[in-house]
Amino acid sequence: AGIPVTQANAYAMAYGGVLTLLIHFGSGGRLTIDWSLGYLGPMLYLTIFGSIVAFGCYMRLIGRIGAEHAGYVMLLIPALALLLSTIFESYHWTIGGASGLALVLTGNLVILTRPQAVARLFRRMSVWVS
Repeated sequence: AGIPVTQANAYAMAYGGVLTLLIHFGSGGRLTIDWSLGYLGPMLYLTIFGSIVAFGCYMRLIGRIGAEHAGYVMLLIPALALLLSTIFESYHWTIGGASGLALVLTGNLVILTRPQAVARLFRRMSVWVS
């Protein structure tokens, strides 16, 4: 609501970083870092593109079309992440991964479907269970 994207991004990341550190140290963690290029390179890439740029784009999308529509983007990210991991990282599917994806897709169905249709679907499903 009138806050520049860069400023909103900075505040959100600062709050998230501080909260993460508090939880980490509160649970007995300590700060360590691997100084190898194999660790710092991907971390820098994810920091810049996976966090700063991506979150900035998302904040701009919220500004343009509103949070109620921009939120739909977040509904498919878990499914997209698993698909990309399967293709590029040889992700091996487990019962937990498949169940999690099923829950995400069910949640998407519930969110994107009119309440009357969801209620009708659950009534039909309750007949199968009983």
